[in-house]
Amino acid sequence: PYLARLAPNILSASGYSGHGVGTATHAGYLMAQAVAGQAEGFDTMARIPTTPFPGGAAFRNPLLVLAMTWYSLRDRLGI
Repeated sequence: PYLARLAPNILSASGYSGHGVGTATHAGYLMAQAVAGQAEGFDTMARIPTTPFPGGAAFRNPLLVLAMTWYSLRDRLGI
């Protein structure tokens, strides 16, 4: 998951990558603690580095479209 403090009073949590039930619940718990003044857990998770998208900004959109098209085709064919 991707947790971030966008501004002093703005928290963000996203990017569960198919593991949403457990990690979203945990992220919500950490966000609630941070709002209540106990931000150690949220800040620890927010410090975990994220991997940049392969190919950089130039290939991000074309590769995403290609991947989404490929998996959409697989779904339609039942593969």
